Amino acid sequence: MNAFRIVTIIVGLIPLFLGGTGVFFGAAEHSGGTDVAAALDNQYRYLAGVYVAVGLMILWSVGDIKGRAMLLRFAMLGWFLGGLARIVSWMTVGEPASWQVSGLAVEMVVPVVLILWQRRVIKA
Repeated sequence: MNAFRIVTIIVGLIPLFLGGTGVFFGAAEHSGGTDVAAALDNQYRYLAGVYVAVGLMILWSVGDIKGRAMLLRFAMLGWFLGGLARIVSWMTVGEPASWQVSGLAVEMVVPVVLILWQRRVIKA
C-alpha cells in the first residue's frame, strides 16, 4: 500500500504543478513570444485551474484510500478525458509538440493503471 500511496502522490503532483504554472503564466508560454487572444488565455487559465483541482483530488484521496476511492476514480476519469481531448485536437488541428504527445501517453496509461492498482490495494 505504501508504494501505491507514493506513486499516487507523485501522480497528483503532476497536474498540480502543470496547472499551477498554467494559471500563473497563461497561454503565452506556448505562443513562441507572440501575443495570444484574451479569450484563449482566459480559457487556458481556467482549464489550468481545473487541472490544479484534479491534482488536489488525487492528493486528497491518498489520506483514505478506501473511503476516497471514488474521488480518485473521478480524478483519473478527468485526466483520461483530457487525453481524449488531446486526440481530438491532434485529429482536427494537427500534431502537437513532442512534450504534449508525451503527456497524451501518460494521460491514456496512468489513469487506467492507477485505477486497476487501486482496486487491487482495496481488495487486499
